[in-house]
Amino acid sequence: MINIFILFYILKTMTTTNLLTEDIELAELSSLFCKNQKSFHLYIANYAASNSNNNDNETAAKPLRLHKVENMVDCVFSPNMYWSFYNTILDTDICSTMKDHHYNNNDKLMEQILSLTSSYKCPVRALVKPTAINTENLLKRYGFIELPNRNDSFQYIDLLDENNVSKSMNVNPCIKIYELDDSTQDDCRMRKSEWGYVLCSSFGFRNPELYGTFYADVWQRVEVGPTKPIRMFIAIKNNRVIGGCHVSLACGVACLFNVTTLKDERGQGVGAGLSIAAIQSAKELNYRYMVLQASNMGSIVYKKLGFKSIPPYKMFIKISTIAWYFKIIETLLIIFGVERIQRFITAIQKLLSNRFTILLIIIMIIGIFIAILFR
Repeated sequence: MINIFILFYILKTMTTTNLLTEDIELAELSSLFCKNQKSFHLYIANYAASNSNNNDNETAAKPLRLHKVENMVDCVFSPNMYWSFYNTILDTDICSTMKDHHYNNNDKLMEQILSLTSSYKCPVRALVKPTAINTENLLKRYGFIELPNRNDSFQYIDLLDENNVSKSMNVNPCIKIYELDDSTQDDCRMRKSEWGYVLCSSFGFRNPELYGTFYADVWQRVEVGPTKPIRMFIAIKNNRVIGGCHVSLACGVACLFNVTTLKDERGQGVGAGLSIAAIQSAKELNYRYMVLQASNMGSIVYKKLGFKSIPPYKMFIKISTIAWYFKIIETLLIIFGVERIQRFITAIQKLLSNRFTILLIIIMIIGIFIAILFR
C-alpha cells in the first residue's frame, strides 16, 4: 500500500507541473512577468530592507526601505540613491488596488508616496498595465513622466520548444559559469558582493564607488541557491566575477533579471552563456515559460536564443525634486518630452563624433569671445 504522504507528494508534483506547463496567453505572460517582478523585489526587500514599522539599529542600517502605503500599495526605496533599480511602486494598477480595498482617497495615497520619495531623496518608477487608464491619468496628474518603451522590451521563450533550448553559444573556454548557493559555498557572499560592482560597471553608473558599494551591500544579504525562489549564476575569469544574472521563480513563470557583463569582457559569449544556464535551470524545474525585459543590447542576444516579443507595460517615473538640478531636469522633460530630448542628445552626439564639426564649433566660440573682448 502506497504511503499516504508519498501519494500526496506525487499528486502535488503533478498539479504543480501541469500549472507550470499549461498554455498562457501573451498578454497574460506580460501580467505574470510584472507579478513575478514584484515577488522578486519583495524577496530582495525581505533581506535588504528595513520595514517602515521597524526602526531598530539593525534594520536602520539596511540599504533599502519597504513601505506598504495605506496597507495597500507596496513601495521600495533606496535612500539617497538616484540610480537604483529598487526605487519603485510595485503595483501595476494602483487604482484597481484601491478599488479592491474599497479605498477612494487617491490624493492621500499619492501624497504619501511622493512624501516618501522626497524624504528619501530619490526618484520612483512604476510599471503600468496598458489597460490601467485611470492609474495612468492619476500618475500624470501628480507629475509622473512616461518613459519611451520599445515594443519588444518584454520577451518570452517557450521552453517546450526544443528548437529554442537546444541552441548554444560559444563562450570563451577561460570563463567558468556556475550557480551560487549560500547553503554550500563558503565564498558565496563574497561573490555576490563582487557582482554588485559588476552590475554598477556594466550599466555605466558614473559613481561606481558609491553605487558599487550599494549594490554589493544589497546582494550580499540576499540568499540564493537551487532551492530558493531566486537563483543566481555568475561568470568567473581569472578568479574574478565578470558577469552574472538572476532567475526568479514565482507566479507560474520563470523570469530572467540583471544579465550583466563587464564592458571590457563583452564579445566572449558571457551574456548568452549566463542566459542559457538560466534557461536550463528553469527547464529542469518544468517551467514552460521564461520572461524578461530586454535592453537594446540584450534584445539581439535573446532573439538569437529564441525569445519573442509580448505586449510591454508602460513605464512612468517621478524625479525627486529635493534638489534644484532635479527640478530643472523634471521641468525640461515635462516641457519638451523624453523622446524629443533623446533625439536632441543623439543629434549632438553625431555632431561631436565629426572632428571637423568640433573644430568649427571651437573656432566659432573663440570668434565670439574675441568679438566680445574687443567690442
